[in-house]
Amino acid sequence: MDQGCEIVEEEGINNLLLGIMEGYSGSAIPPLSIFSPCSKNHNHFEGFNLKKRSRPRNGEREEEEEEDFVTQSRKKERENREKMKKSYDVLQSMVPNLFPKSTNEQIVTKTIEHIRNLKKEIRILELLKLSSNSVAAEDKMSTTQNSSSIEVAVSGNVTFFGIRSEVRQSLVPKIFMVFHEYGAEVLAANIAVNHGQLTLSVTAIVAGNYIIENIRRDILVL
Repeated sequence: MDQGCEIVEEEGINNLLLGIMEGYSGSAIPPLSIFSPCSKNHNHFEGFNLKKRSRPRNGEREEEEEEDFVTQSRKKERENREKMKKSYDVLQSMVPNLFPKSTNEQIVTKTIEHIRNLKKEIRILELLKLSSNSVAAEDKMSTTQNSSSIEVAVSGNVTFFGIRSEVRQSLVPKIFMVFHEYGAEVLAANIAVNHGQLTLSVTAIVAGNYIIENIRRDILVL
């Protein structure tokens, strides 16, 4: 009777134990005989360690992803702050009249003011350059006006130029190049040379009195 009990119950316990042990891992698995009710010793379970395998939960994964996102955001924000600080340091080193402990607002304000002053200085230098060029052109004109003269007559948008000068090499092509540079449309031209004197009559369409004066001035300094 005891032997039959052990066989039947050990088979049942074996099937039951296989179902129970699914999903578990341990340092050792006890023999099946200790699960038999026929066994008088029920203390064989002592010393065995059965642990259920841990599986990641959806909530835990979401928390980990959220922590990673927060960490990356803080890192990016810190990098952006460092870049901005370097940019302000560069401005502070380039702009005059800034104290070492100036605020960002003061740095930006002084930078804008400095840029405006630079633009004014550039404009003044350009005007000085134009003025010096004009003086040089007038000096050159005064040295050549004794041998050259231009008469100008305007009728509507048509202008007549009567040019007289000493004959010089390449003078005529240079005169027509002046008309071309100012966009004047030459309608007619007549050239005559007598005793070393050149007489050139040019009829052209010129846009405005300012252009007419520039053409006259440039021809005189040729």
